[in-house]
Amino acid sequence: MPANAPVAGAGRSGPIAAPPVVSPPVGGVRGGGLQVNVGPGSPSSLSRTVFTDANGEFSFPRMPAGNFTVSVYLNQFLQVNYGQRRAGGPGRTLALADGQQLTLKIPLLRGGVITGTVLGQDGEPQSNAQVRALRYDLSSGVKRLQTVSFAQADDRGVYRMFNLQPGDYVIAASPNASEAINNERQAQEADLVERAIVSGQARPPAVPGLTPTVAVPIAPPMSPGQMQMMGQQAYLPTYAPSSPTLSSATKVTVVGGEERAGVDILLRLTLASTIQGVVTTPLDAGVALQLALLSDDPAIDSPQGNSARPDQNGKFVFRAVAPGKYTVFAQTVPGQPPMTVVNGQVVGPQPPPIVLTDAQKMWGKVQVTVAGEPQIDVSVSLEPARSISGIVVFDMAKQPDLTRSRIMVTVNPAPSPQPMFFGQQPQAQVGPDGRFTVTGVVPGRLMIRGSGYLMKSAVVGGQDTLDFPLEFTGERDVTDAVLTFTDTPTELSGTLTDAAGKPADDVMIVIAASDTRYWTPGSRRIVATRPSPDGRYTIRSLPAGAYVIAAVSDLEAGAQFDPEFLRTLLAVSVPVTIVEGSKITQDLRVK
Repeated sequence: MPANAPVAGAGRSGPIAAPPVVSPPVGGVRGGGLQVNVGPGSPSSLSRTVFTDANGEFSFPRMPAGNFTVSVYLNQFLQVNYGQRRAGGPGRTLALADGQQLTLKIPLLRGGVITGTVLGQDGEPQSNAQVRALRYDLSSGVKRLQTVSFAQADDRGVYRMFNLQPGDYVIAASPNASEAINNERQAQEADLVERAIVSGQARPPAVPGLTPTVAVPIAPPMSPGQMQMMGQQAYLPTYAPSSPTLSSATKVTVVGGEERAGVDILLRLTLASTIQGVVTTPLDAGVALQLALLSDDPAIDSPQGNSARPDQNGKFVFRAVAPGKYTVFAQTVPGQPPMTVVNGQVVGPQPPPIVLTDAQKMWGKVQVTVAGEPQIDVSVSLEPARSISGIVVFDMAKQPDLTRSRIMVTVNPAPSPQPMFFGQQPQAQVGPDGRFTVTGVVPGRLMIRGSGYLMKSAVVGGQDTLDFPLEFTGERDVTDAVLTFTDTPTELSGTLTDAAGKPADDVMIVIAASDTRYWTPGSRRIVATRPSPDGRYTIRSLPAGAYVIAAVSDLEAGAQFDPEFLRTLLAVSVPVTIVEGSKITQDLRVK
């Protein structure tokens, strides 16, 4: 739905019921997902799904009082959340009182369409070419290009991607690898034959009147091994209209219900690189190894199939790798426990899962620069995982009894588009003396968290890892971590009203630290929330400090962590200072 699309307000009449009406009327629409927000006198959760009748009408009778959201789903239409300001945006929360009836009108919007033809260098259609639509996503707090739709070109080379959200896209096409390799091989053989005919010595005809001939040597057929290697080759994508690099791609903009035709792609056959390697460190029985190929550019998704496990000889391979800088990261993980198999069936009791010892927890990584080479060989050796130890302290009036309390300390990867962790996060229990040691920690940008009480800080080397993640290299153990807990949370609350003084519930509240150093993905000093139907909001447990707060009419998921967005917010925000343990009220007027 366009950002300015009109949506009718809610009326009141009748008994407890909520019959939304889909406009234009469409029969068989699956309208659903009324979800209850926790509130006084309301159940903790409620979800119901119904189908529309032939007139596009549906109802949810016998609903309890509470706060609800309404969504509508229909094939070939975009999902609609009632009250959304843009397609895919959050909807409004509806407050339903006892004996109240709400009547809604919800317009539907068809998704956008991008279609075109994939052509080869000779101008011929490329059947079976794989086409992708990519767009930038902020949900992780980092702007990165991700694939959102796929299509395959038909026998005419025509592709069509539908049900696309309004926005900007980059279109990429890759040839069918086996067809492209076979066509290329046939073209090379034909070229060899032509050159042999031109350069060869003509033989006179054996019988007068016939044409002369030229002897042309025929290349021997490929061996099974050669055929297998060619079948494993891959080509780099070509970005519309004909760019081999993403930086030169043309942006394709689509609005709801629009069909963008003529987005043709002229394929460039550029073979991708292959990274193959071997893990040189032997592993114990029951220990497996997981590898990942991670792009050093956070805005670009890692290659498809970027996860691998080595074979019994420690060999692994990553294919379809584009030029760029990468990290090959390896980490030991529990293997499959041995099982007794008879006639293809597992017999006997289920063996317990394998648990790695501290000595078996290992990691390794290698930096790789790819510049279009057909193949790059790497070697990965493993190093022992490290530990992070320290002490917990309590900034509380009453100190907890650690002989009775169970406090767990967990080492988590900081918010990142490509974290270097596999399996469960390492953790340990705090002892009666307040000390802890977390083993099995591998390199990365890390945050140290404790459970059971509200965390105030987690300091390592004078730096609070809750705000500035620990750059853990894995070269040595960390022994000076100090985790501080508190029992005096902060609270910031207020009411949003519109120009007429009525509650404003169709906006988002964004509060962010004034200090730009905290403008990082997943920062605890950046919060986005929606007010309740009465316009009230409450944000708890923000660290003490200086902040700015503003009401935003339409917020894309994850945009609150985008520094560019936060800079635009400064001009329309209200400053607020939060003191440790304070409860502050800050009302806002939405223009």
